[in-house]
Amino acid sequence: MNKYREMIHENMDELIAFRRELHRFPESSLKEFETTDRICRELDKLGIAYKRMQPTGVQGEIKGTKGESDHIVLLRSDMDALEVLECTGLEFASENVGRMHACGHDTHMTNLLGAVKFLNAHPEEFAGTVRFIFQPAEEVAAGAKLMIEQGVMEGVDRAVGMHISPIFPYGTVSAMEGECWASCDRFKITVHGKSSHGANPHEGHDALVAASAIVMGLQPLISRETNPNSAAVLTVGSIVSGTRFNVVAGDAVMEGTSRCFSRELHAALPDMMRRVIENIAVAYGCTAELEFTVLTDVLYCDPETTRLGMASVAKVVGAENALTAGPQMVAEDFCYYTNHAKSVFFNLGARVADDSKVFPLHSDHVVFDERAIEIGISVFVQTAIDLLDALNAE
Repeated sequence: MNKYREMIHENMDELIAFRRELHRFPESSLKEFETTDRICRELDKLGIAYKRMQPTGVQGEIKGTKGESDHIVLLRSDMDALEVLECTGLEFASENVGRMHACGHDTHMTNLLGAVKFLNAHPEEFAGTVRFIFQPAEEVAAGAKLMIEQGVMEGVDRAVGMHISPIFPYGTVSAMEGECWASCDRFKITVHGKSSHGANPHEGHDALVAASAIVMGLQPLISRETNPNSAAVLTVGSIVSGTRFNVVAGDAVMEGTSRCFSRELHAALPDMMRRVIENIAVAYGCTAELEFTVLTDVLYCDPETTRLGMASVAKVVGAENALTAGPQMVAEDFCYYTNHAKSVFFNLGARVADDSKVFPLHSDHVVFDERAIEIGISVFVQTAIDLLDALNAE
């Protein structure tokens, strides 16, 4: 077994207990006040200086004593939970009804705290600084921007992130070079028509019919205007229109999401959508406007940093379990850190052995193999040390 993993293994009972406590008391985005307090208490026990971020979150640093170095590697965890009613039946299930760590951020915090504990206890293993951040509000794509605005990326040479997966096999860790996680946008389309009696539709302009045509008209943006080699998704998730069965709808409101891996397509998509939406509306005697909100950009992993990171992973789990991931259409606001420093983002496999208990992220039934936490901590530690060694050797 990897020497760092062997040393980390000795403290896993305490760390698993910490994870279960976090799981019992999940908090929503930008309301992670008790979670922040809990992390700060652990750092106080370790005598580690830290800064409380606003409104929530924590930043701290550990300086190595192996030699002189001005290089900084950042390790990041997110903190927030989802508004989900937990149905796992776990003995440590959420006690905050209607909220759940259904995306595994409780395990992410445990991974980072475990790494912080180890690095603090063994500064002789590295030269340079490991900066760590517990970030709020990943689920609403606001936390990374807030942390960056408060200076967490100042002086950072490399950044490392990680996300647990209940689908990828336990014992594996994967990553991908280049564009690996998709952008995520939210849009709202409002169609204005003219209401009339359902018996005399010619006296109005049916916003519901126009909205239906817009839904269908948007799909060729993906199937006919997007390069087939550049995956993209455009989903209209809801339509609200009409007041009763015998009235032509005067207005319609649609909401949805778009996702892609191309930064060029991501930048062009709002104008492409607006052209289709406005012209179809006119064809039906209506008007329409688009509100387009960028939640996250495409997550880009630096190839060299990713290769170095996967070499670190191989030291922890063996080369046969250090895998190349495929692109994922889900999104992560870790993307904003990658605009400031070369970065790697790992997928930590935590699939449970019982197939009947395997559910995806965000499910009210999702569970994780807690043994993966030991691997996550070890990967954070090994990667931070190896990246600092590489930077110091340049």
